[in-house]
Amino acid sequence: MSPEGAAYGIEEYSKALCKQAEIAEAFYYGRIGEGVEGLLNLPEDVRLLIDQLIWDAAGGQAIDPTDEASAELIADAILFSLEEQMGLHAS
Repeated sequence: MSPEGAAYGIEEYSKALCKQAEIAEAFYYGRIGEGVEGLLNLPEDVRLLIDQLIWDAAGGQAIDPTDEASAELIADAILFSLEEQMGLHAS
């Protein structure tokens, strides 16, 4: 891979992680519509990981994303998934 190709890949990866952080921020600050829209636009594998983290954290119960506690749980799940993607947690 060329240095330019590697630099482009790193830049795109970084942008994707930043986008996920922005989605978590939207949920954390109560911008639920923005957060849901952002989640729907993530790659399927990332959405599935986040969904599983939410499901686990909620004890297998359905949550209402408009509820303040649920929105915080969603934000936490997104941030945890970011950490996993960056290799900060063992899978």
